[in-house]
Amino acid sequence: MTLLEGTILIILLLLAMPGLCRRVGRPGLLYPSYIIAGGLAGLFMTDTVTETWRQIGQLGFILLLFSVGLEIELPEKKASFVALRRAVGWMMPQVALVVGVLMLVGAAPLESTVSAIALSSTSVGMAYVLWSHHKFVSLQSGKTFLEWLVAIEVVAIMFLAAVGPVLEGVVWWLGILRFAGLLIAAGLAVVIALRIVPRIAREVSNGLKIEVPLLVLVIFAICALGDRLGLSAPKTAFVLGLFISRSTDEEVALNHRLEPLRDRLFVPVFFFGLGTLLRWETVASWQFLAALGAGFVMFGVRRLLFHLMFASRFQTSTAAHTMAAPMLTLAAVAVEVLVHAKASPDLISWTLAASLSLTLCAAFGAHTPHHLLVDFEPTMAAPEALKELATDRSEPEKR
Repeated sequence: MTLLEGTILIILLLLAMPGLCRRVGRPGLLYPSYIIAGGLAGLFMTDTVTETWRQIGQLGFILLLFSVGLEIELPEKKASFVALRRAVGWMMPQVALVVGVLMLVGAAPLESTVSAIALSSTSVGMAYVLWSHHKFVSLQSGKTFLEWLVAIEVVAIMFLAAVGPVLEGVVWWLGILRFAGLLIAAGLAVVIALRIVPRIAREVSNGLKIEVPLLVLVIFAICALGDRLGLSAPKTAFVLGLFISRSTDEEVALNHRLEPLRDRLFVPVFFFGLGTLLRWETVASWQFLAALGAGFVMFGVRRLLFHLMFASRFQTSTAAHTMAAPMLTLAAVAVEVLVHAKASPDLISWTLAASLSLTLCAAFGAHTPHHLLVDFEPTMAAPEALKELATDRSEPEKR
């Protein structure tokens, strides 16, 4: 398959896939479908064409990490640190289990940890719709549960950002220094953005018709500046999202304005590119089937851990664990970390397949009173969650 033929295919997918998923009543399958389509198309692509699509998909990866930054609230009060402690308590047993299994089959410890972090994490953007429809016994228990979900994402993304340089060959202490320098370099890269982007966000919130391509242009330009300063563009995008979420209250309006290009063009191409990493020799192997099975096993392990550790604490049923299971966004970040570190192709495929399997378990297992997760249109960010956490609700809300 040539690059032109691949372009025709992805345009057809962009045109047909959303409507097809809605027609069959499963709009939540949209992004997993792009990964599967990329895997099938990759069987007929040369390495050069596959690499080209991976490079194009990096534009979507930049917007994806920017959106993750938007939906993360850095802790600044005691309740947030309690949520972080609970997040670590939730993730550690899962990480230990996955790392132990992967090391038994010969995987490197640090690379195995990256995969394990992905499989024990959650995507607030995907989980928020379930949380917003779940019936908690009190507003406080619902808020505590949401703080926990956000904390899991914070722990996962911070670890993945820190471990990247170490996997790429940098000694551990230099990796820590580089991670500290990440915030400094990003601060220099976004100093202009802090004066421009929040103002644009406020104008968007006030109804100003700013073209979406202009917003995307500003984000890409800042990331290019960060790249020139020695910080990778995706990491600049992530920290930029953090800065904006801390410096303005209009991240929800900014997120909604970005949705058309981000969720309907750039991010689908990114997931399509991820799918091309699945090669035929990998898909036809027993390791791939084991990865799919691992997703089902992890779904059961999460249920057991939640029942033992958190169900009574959050005053909810064991079934609520499924709200924390969707994690395709964080899995994509982990896969990118492994790819840039030139990790084992088998481990990369295993991580992608197991993450896809776990997310699909959540999509069909996690439900509101009347809907499954798979019934909801997917989104890449949920900064609305921060609005919930920032507001002390004094009266019942409509869920």
